[in-house]
Amino acid sequence: MKDKKSLGFFGKILLWINYALCAALLLSYLAPYTDPRNAWLIAFFGLAYPPLLLFNAIAAVYWLLRRKLYALLSIVSILIGYNVLFNNIGFRAKSEAPSAPSADMLKVMTYNAHDFRKYGANNDISTKHEILELITQYNPDIIGIQEFYTRKRGQYDMIDSLKKIIGSEYYYFEPFDVNYDQASGMAVFSRYPIFNFGLISLSGKVTGNQCLFVDIKKGDKKIRLYSMHLQSIKFEPEDYKYLGEVSKQGKTNMSATKRLGSKLKIAFLKRADQVFTIKAHAKQCPYPYIFSGDFNDTPASFAMNEMAKGMKNTFREKGSGLGRTYNGDFPNYQIDYIMASQHFDVLQYDIIKKKLSDHYPVTATLQLK
Repeated sequence: MKDKKSLGFFGKILLWINYALCAALLLSYLAPYTDPRNAWLIAFFGLAYPPLLLFNAIAAVYWLLRRKLYALLSIVSILIGYNVLFNNIGFRAKSEAPSAPSADMLKVMTYNAHDFRKYGANNDISTKHEILELITQYNPDIIGIQEFYTRKRGQYDMIDSLKKIIGSEYYYFEPFDVNYDQASGMAVFSRYPIFNFGLISLSGKVTGNQCLFVDIKKGDKKIRLYSMHLQSIKFEPEDYKYLGEVSKQGKTNMSATKRLGSKLKIAFLKRADQVFTIKAHAKQCPYPYIFSGDFNDTPASFAMNEMAKGMKNTFREKGSGLGRTYNGDFPNYQIDYIMASQHFDVLQYDIIKKKLSDHYPVTATLQLK
């Protein structure tokens, strides 16, 4: 390696920045294995993994063009975290659903439908119709919907609409916000009989951060689906406005930054508790089971990694490209997942990139062994 003195002042500055980027990237690899209740600061490095990966890739390209050996700093740092890398990016062609479904296959969809309206907008009939058309087109056997909104009658009787699409009367709706003719909460609709269901309370009854489970019977097989909505960050409009100012103009404000950091920290801590609650419940399940829903956390997070232990992450198994499932104002990360117990093979996975809600729907085709 050539003497650093030959780099010049600007080159030395870039090299030290590269050192810092490599150190931060290496710290991000600790986030999936570090309980934020014990060391919450590490969770922020996990959240920063995608930009840290990008900056290190840029640094590697820069040094390859200038001083090839220095490129090893970022290249080796990236390769050390191959497990996190493969949870974020699928290095394969897009998988296709089986052309001839068999009796032991199950097509699962999870969708945070944002009350069937576009992000940041009021309810509108066109968005509702487009969401229903999308679900009809992809034709899931079972679908878990977070932020589910319905009325008792009329065009927004979404329970009736989903029953018609699925083609059965089997569903479980748990409302968290109810008035005389409308309600919002979480719902699961199944083409196959639901013979048992329940709520795993993760937070206050009036909040939407909860977990439902349904036991379905498909032929002579019994399967459980968990549909969850883990702790939200609860950003307010002023928070999103500040994020926009930072991303577009580079303007930072210490008090606003602290406010956002505090909300993120609280969410990291609560999600850790919630994951252990759900895993303890699933440990008692006598059937093959599936985790699905809006985890509100990234592939480099403790919550996702802990939930995936002993499970097959369908994106990791069959996902392609960047696994982004959120398309709102916060950075567009993968935060919606489908995971299956070892009783299943993963045949297909897809993120449906249609901006109707602030989340993209996710589908996976599973085969029970």
